[in-house]
Amino acid sequence: MLIASYSFGSGENKISDTSFYDKSKGYGFVDLRTPIGNTASERSLYAGGWNLRKSFKTPWDDIVTATDDGLFTNHRREVIIFKAAVPSFGTYKINFTVTADVGDIRDMRIFAGRRNLIASGIHIHEGGTYSRTFYVNVTPYIPALTSVPCMEKAIYISICGHNAGISHIDIEQDSAPVLYVAGDSTLTDQNAPCPYYPYGSGGGWAQIFAQFFDSISVCNYAHSGLTTNCFRDDGHWDILAKYIRKGDIFMLQFGHNDQKRRNLTAFGGYINNLRWYVKKIREFGAYPVICSPISRIPFTDEETGKKCSLLKTHALAAMQAAEELNVPFIDLHTLTFNKWTELGDKAYDYFTDMTHTNDYGASLIATMVADEIRSKKIEPLCNFINPDDPVPFTPDMDIKELPKEPEEASIFDINIPYVDIEGTPQYEMITKAFKGGLLDPCIMFLHPDQTMARAQVLMVLFKALRIEGRRPYHGRYIDIGRYEWDSSYVETCIQENLIDEMTTPDDLFRPDDPLTYAEFASLCERGMEKEVLKRPDLGLSECLRKAIADGIISSEAVYIEPSDFDTEKITDGGCAITRGEIYAGLYRVMEIMNNVGSKLPSDTEMHPVG
Repeated sequence: MLIASYSFGSGENKISDTSFYDKSKGYGFVDLRTPIGNTASERSLYAGGWNLRKSFKTPWDDIVTATDDGLFTNHRREVIIFKAAVPSFGTYKINFTVTADVGDIRDMRIFAGRRNLIASGIHIHEGGTYSRTFYVNVTPYIPALTSVPCMEKAIYISICGHNAGISHIDIEQDSAPVLYVAGDSTLTDQNAPCPYYPYGSGGGWAQIFAQFFDSISVCNYAHSGLTTNCFRDDGHWDILAKYIRKGDIFMLQFGHNDQKRRNLTAFGGYINNLRWYVKKIREFGAYPVICSPISRIPFTDEETGKKCSLLKTHALAAMQAAEELNVPFIDLHTLTFNKWTELGDKAYDYFTDMTHTNDYGASLIATMVADEIRSKKIEPLCNFINPDDPVPFTPDMDIKELPKEPEEASIFDINIPYVDIEGTPQYEMITKAFKGGLLDPCIMFLHPDQTMARAQVLMVLFKALRIEGRRPYHGRYIDIGRYEWDSSYVETCIQENLIDEMTTPDDLFRPDDPLTYAEFASLCERGMEKEVLKRPDLGLSECLRKAIADGIISSEAVYIEPSDFDTEKITDGGCAITRGEIYAGLYRVMEIMNNVGSKLPSDTEMHPVG
């Protein structure tokens, strides 16, 4: 059913270049010059995934040219964004047409929704016409840096390129199947600054994926910072479960954040969660597809010369889950690991950091996934592949020098996003810890009353102390693997004399045991002692007394009176400390060390937020 029909240009009854979005009309162009919000993520939320570069001062009139046959960009990096309200959540069929009226159109790109690439590399000779039919799924979703779902019912269509234009759009309600995607920041929808430079624009591979399909929509629920637990616990799964239908497809790729949680080991919590998702999806009558996590840029083990990404174990677990459940499997870890190794130093051209791709990397990985669907004949996805296979664009086609921008507001300047800390005794200090960059801004639940595993606490401890992990790990403890995520932190702890040997009996680090008050006090007080050789002299009992005196541990905490502490038994006087107390204590460490406001360690993995 036709919902709306829009014609663009300077002619009568056409939408002109001065027709900005108005709620009463329900359609119009998005003016990036009147943004809502402080962070790039907030500003892009109601702008189709775009935000304006602060250095860009060109007036709107100089960006767009209007003719009788459409509206066109005056520069290939400028973006025109059209927004149309729709009556309900669901799938919509879009018929897009442009007639080249101001010269040849070159390298035009079409995006929909939150900067989901629909088509690229479009070339039209002057006077020629280009048409594209595609599908968009409008659905509630939980944006980055908030726990509140976005309930907007609107379609965004964006274009850019040399003389890129828009002449006509029809929007129809449709019932085409939906490919739902679940995962983390490596495949999420990310915002990008305008003017558009692909090299400097972060992008998840599922954001590029819609261009490969001609008769289904792609709904990307991937979200920065998520684990297989968080996707379910933070509300993303509940939204998806409300809308998925029989015949839809569910593709998932997790692992990057699971590996940082001791309760989500590859063949433990992680694989069990994959089994859970497959079972639930099949109950809906939908089709599951499992992808192994993409590889980071591999690092070289200095002792063995081996290339490593630290995700192989989770990739193997994903493969095992797919095999035992008879689910189609795409081994993205092996495909990307081999590609990055082949590219060598050129791999950095496809990334914004060691983990997260720019739009070039996203395009390359999306092409790998489409090729696997085609070659493995993964049903029913292979039936929807676009016969006009797009060629991935590469960094060779773009410049690497980006416009110099004023420093963006910190993502930690937002309101604290956690829904479970109200009334917590450490609320004020947790808020300060968040503002100080210690906590993950992309999750909803902090679990302040729960305990934290000994190995897992090291990542946030290192942020507070402003020190980095070191590789290779030399195997001091038999319960820490050489290529585990936490092994670099453990190696630094060994070299820096941060570990009291009384807490590691029988060559065991005890990575999964809950951290105790005394152990926490020891890590903090030793970390604050500047002379490394003096740290072994700081026993647990002394550290506990000092931590209380320093305000790192509250004097009101139970079971930690120093007089009750037995230095011969690590469990006495050292019951498990809560996460809330850990975060509050680590912020106090930052205050004592004057680390508040200083830069985080260079190996801190920050989630891009869209």
